[in-house]
Amino acid sequence: FWVVFFFRYRDCKLDSMELGDLGTDRTLKASAEDLISEDGWTVLDTPILAEGNSNSNAAFKRVGNFFMLRLSTVVKSVLADSSKLSVFPRPEILADRQLTSSLGIEFADFTYTVEEILSPGDIFTSVHLRNSFMDEMNKAGAQVALLTGSSPPEACEEHFRERVVQWRDFPSPGLLTIVEIPFDEKTQTFMSQIGGHFATVSVVQAHPQSPDEMIVTVGLFVTGSAFPLWASAHLAQMAQSVANLVQLTASSFGNLESLCKADQNFYTVLSLRTCPQGRPLLPGACPLALNLGEDPWCVLLDLPEGADPAFTFWFRPVGDFNFPNYLFLFLAAIGCPQVQVFSSIDGRPLVPYQAVVRRSQWLEVNSSFEAAWKVHKMAYRKLNSTKHAPTISEAKTPRFAEVPDSYLDNPPSVPLKSLITVHNTFIEVDDMDGAPAITRTKSC
Repeated sequence: FWVVFFFRYRDCKLDSMELGDLGTDRTLKASAEDLISEDGWTVLDTPILAEGNSNSNAAFKRVGNFFMLRLSTVVKSVLADSSKLSVFPRPEILADRQLTSSLGIEFADFTYTVEEILSPGDIFTSVHLRNSFMDEMNKAGAQVALLTGSSPPEACEEHFRERVVQWRDFPSPGLLTIVEIPFDEKTQTFMSQIGGHFATVSVVQAHPQSPDEMIVTVGLFVTGSAFPLWASAHLAQMAQSVANLVQLTASSFGNLESLCKADQNFYTVLSLRTCPQGRPLLPGACPLALNLGEDPWCVLLDLPEGADPAFTFWFRPVGDFNFPNYLFLFLAAIGCPQVQVFSSIDGRPLVPYQAVVRRSQWLEVNSSFEAAWKVHKMAYRKLNSTKHAPTISEAKTPRFAEVPDSYLDNPPSVPLKSLITVHNTFIEVDDMDGAPAITRTKSC
């Protein structure tokens, strides 16, 4: 499952995440769906061996401008109940070295370290390879050179960085998809193949006959317009190396039950509620020329002596609005810009009145937030002449926005925040030409 063909990556700031020849995350999700389908695959004659046992033969199929090589192998389950893959630890949990060390979990053949959390289940990570992992990576790279006619790659370096994305309950409920994508430092895009390194899509499912085992189906992308007959042997050897990497990964993970609990406590879902007179306010510097009696968008508070002067002036933000963006701006305004605020979980966008934060960061700033939010309520009531004010509270479960598949492009053609405004207590969607329709889920 965490099977990777790594890439070199120089330090750079990633303002956009383009997938280059792969197109979008929708392409990768379609590939995951292909992995569990039997349509259009050409099966290789050479069987794949792992742990001395014969598994299903590898296969390949045409996917756009490249081929996807598929193999399946059976591994020992890393969960007590392999049918509960929907609670499989996210990559940021597995790559949290401080957390894994505190739980006595050590990975013998590799080490992951979180560089940046892009959203829950989507990270950039640095990787340190050791021992057998290095050997199998080099074997796979040699087969790539033979298939593509390129120069044989140098020995695989020990340190790499990559993007890892995990989608729970996809392509269907109970399954788990993990995607790993190489980043081309020259073009600043994600690519299906960079030298001897490949993008991979892995689908993990419970073994139907053995609760102690899992079936891991891996797809990797190989550039080429067609494969001659002699290529089958090289594809089979590549698949053999990947199968061995899957086995090494599973054996290194061991039992991950303790990390499942840590994962459940890693994030907090927040909900914005009770906006009787429109969107909430933000603190800011008071303009020199301001007629408060005529401006319905701002208010000046007469706070007692010793109160924070930064909370004297409040204004209602205009333009595009959703809760994640608002919460980030509010926290930054009160001196807590270190808190990461997310609008999606596991690749699924939340309804616009919910946001996700890391629990540890939220607890760290909670006292500062509560003090500022108390003043915010005063300002909101004064500005709107109302007894009620917005509330922010922890939600028991996330609620997801219903969006069409075409909206899941990465980056999206129309940003979600540009579609949403808040009117009174209702969150509505502005009509835009060519924009995808967004509706509430039944649970909202």
